Amino acid sequence: MEEPLWALAAGCVPDADPWDIPKIAASAGFLSSGMWVDPKQSWSNTALSKTKLSLIETGIQLIDVEAAWLETTDHANDLHKTIVEAGLELGARNLLVVSRHEEYSASVSQFVEICNMAQDKLRVCIEFGEFTSIKSLSAARKFIEDVNHTSAGILIDLMHLNRAGDSLPQIESSLFPYIQACDFWQSSALKSGSDYIAAAVDERCCLGDGEADSSEMSKVCNSKADVSLEIRSAQLRQKFRDPYVRAREIFKRCDRRSLQVK
Repeated sequence: MEEPLWALAAGCVPDADPWDIPKIAASAGFLSSGMWVDPKQSWSNTALSKTKLSLIETGIQLIDVEAAWLETTDHANDLHKTIVEAGLELGARNLLVVSRHEEYSASVSQFVEICNMAQDKLRVCIEFGEFTSIKSLSAARKFIEDVNHTSAGILIDLMHLNRAGDSLPQIESSLFPYIQACDFWQSSALKSGSDYIAAAVDERCCLGDGEADSSEMSKVCNSKADVSLEIRSAQLRQKFRDPYVRAREIFKRCDRRSLQVK
């Protein structure tokens, strides 16, 4: 049976160019990573070819490409198309989608069009969270039911799950193609708006270093689910300014096997 992915999320190294992320991940010991695809910033005309070459050279498997935002209209736009095409070309397993749409029915239609672009070659996963239009696991379930597409799924982020007051579901269900794991402080559950966004971007920590439910962490580590380590930490970025060194620290401190319950 194929081993589940244990990946370095792109958010761990926001200071790295996309094509360097696979090199950073491989250097640290990872076999998988995430990938930023931001056509407005770092995703230049040559980014796709440079990133594809980097993946070939390192053997890194992409757990996801991110992020596609649902907003404004009921149709997929050129940015969505660029991200989907990049995910397909780079062999990613998943596409991370976030909604900030003000019209629910339009967001469903837009998501369906993205799923149609991905066909059955890329799982299209909605991320719920306090900072999005879809704030809880139950809301995400309803959204995916309304989308009603075989490519659609839900991304579980442990910090957002905790903020929503939800319990860990049966994560090996096909509804949940992968998990974003991290440790965090329970004070984040009391935050909202820009304060919560700051916590999600800067105040996560390595597994076992914070106050997350240890039983849920063990379930994730013991599962066969693909996991992306979303260790977005200002403290780590300041202490380990070199992204190569930072990734090695995350790999060392987030060993799946040592976190499993026998």
